Amino acid sequence: MRKLIVAVVLEGYAFLLAWMQSLGGVRTDEAKYLLNIPYPHPPLARWFFSRTADMPGQEWLWRFVLASLLVQAVWLVWRMANRQSLEQRFTAAILWLTAAAFILQAGSIMMAPLTALQGLVLLWLLFERERRGGAWSAWSACGIGVFWFVSLFTAYQAVLYTPVAFAIFRRSRFSLAGQVFFLLAPIAVAGLYALSEPLVLASFLLAGTKDAGTGFVQKLMQLFQGWSLGGSILLGLTGVAGMLLDRRWTLFLATGLIAAFLLVSFQPYYAILFLPLFLAGTILLFKKIWHHPAPLIFPHLVLTAICIMLFPPVLLRSPARDTMRAIVATGKEGTVLIAGSYGHEWQYESPFPVRRFVPSLLSDAEAVVCLEKCEGMDEKTWTKLPGMPVETWVRKAVGGRG
Repeated sequence: MRKLIVAVVLEGYAFLLAWMQSLGGVRTDEAKYLLNIPYPHPPLARWFFSRTADMPGQEWLWRFVLASLLVQAVWLVWRMANRQSLEQRFTAAILWLTAAAFILQAGSIMMAPLTALQGLVLLWLLFERERRGGAWSAWSACGIGVFWFVSLFTAYQAVLYTPVAFAIFRRSRFSLAGQVFFLLAPIAVAGLYALSEPLVLASFLLAGTKDAGTGFVQKLMQLFQGWSLGGSILLGLTGVAGMLLDRRWTLFLATGLIAAFLLVSFQPYYAILFLPLFLAGTILLFKKIWHHPAPLIFPHLVLTAICIMLFPPVLLRSPARDTMRAIVATGKEGTVLIAGSYGHEWQYESPFPVRRFVPSLLSDAEAVVCLEKCEGMDEKTWTKLPGMPVETWVRKAVGGRG
């Protein structure tokens, strides 16, 4: 009964995190996954998202599901500290649930939180095998291999946890060749899939070159931002200390891979990839020397608040939803042209085809959204909607097509 009450309370927390994310509406990357647009990630998760496209409240459904998965993963954290005291296990659970990256990303419809969750599962598997001793059976190792494949086909960033996956396969009953096969075969398949998708390759090139003009000092500052958010500063320190003290070089190497990735292609939402590793290292530190870690909670919460204030979530709603709803309310049904740079959220919010504004396409359009100056708008043919967040025109009912 006590566990059920805790689970319900955790779901309330998940609802709160999902609600917070919903304040900013659907972002362009979230829309990309909800619409199953084939880049930059493999198809598995976005395919599941797109199956609910006709369901009312699709956005809210996935926000709550993803937030719930991350929040309820605290039971894995509890299990990872299984042989430790109640105080140590409780502290580890609180650190997971209140890290800055966790609060900022749980409830977002992004691949990074899912990848972090998969990283936590891999770490739990590693800790579980060490706790029980012995080696994974052939069937168990095959199941882990399937999970590793699923992780890589959720997001390519799962490859950053390769050292952890290899440490798990090393504890199987397969030969070294079999262990290497289970580790590398899914990576190879994911790589072949990437080569088959021109949009994926283009996104890789863009991600790898977008920071080309960024100075090294600025890249280090971005890395510090990711490290700070990933563990609310304090968890990053305790996590790395635990890895070094317990000589967990596989965890340290995985942390280094994530750091190198952020140096090459920084995005704030990648900070959550550090969190499972920092938490695992902290649990090791508790086991080694920190037997009464509860005093860590208060400074951790203070640093979480500071990190969120320094790097606040983007809650400014895009005008896409209000604009498209206003167009729908006019009764117009047809192509919407958008002048200026726009993201996938406009496609997500529109029930009609969306195309980039070109004057020659005006004759086939029913509405025009001007994120920048529109050329060729004739007031005899078009009506400008009043009170809109962005300049919006709809075709007049009378007057025919231009």
